[in-house]
Amino acid sequence: MPKLIIYRISEFENRARKIKIELNGELAVTIKNGETLELDIPSGTHTIQAKIDWCSSNLLELEANDTSSIEVVLSSGEGSSLYRVIFKSKEYLKLTNTSK
Repeated sequence: MPKLIIYRISEFENRARKIKIELNGELAVTIKNGETLELDIPSGTHTIQAKIDWCSSNLLELEANDTSSIEVVLSSGEGSSLYRVIFKSKEYLKLTNTSK
């Protein structure tokens, strides 16, 4: 079964808050600051998005096959948090697929 590994970078911003991880539009798990989670996911195409309050990350599309291990890094978006909250709430967080 494919694995989805999510690394949340340890950052000062939002350090005391858990971030929700949605897989295919449904809440899958919450992740703490600096935490790494490993989830079993079915084969196929999936979408993943991180959310905190009314802010979110980019929507990342993943392709999982029977032997794959997909690694995703969760971090803060670019720029100051105040700017992102006001003008770029859909880019407040950033998900990056680091799988080879």
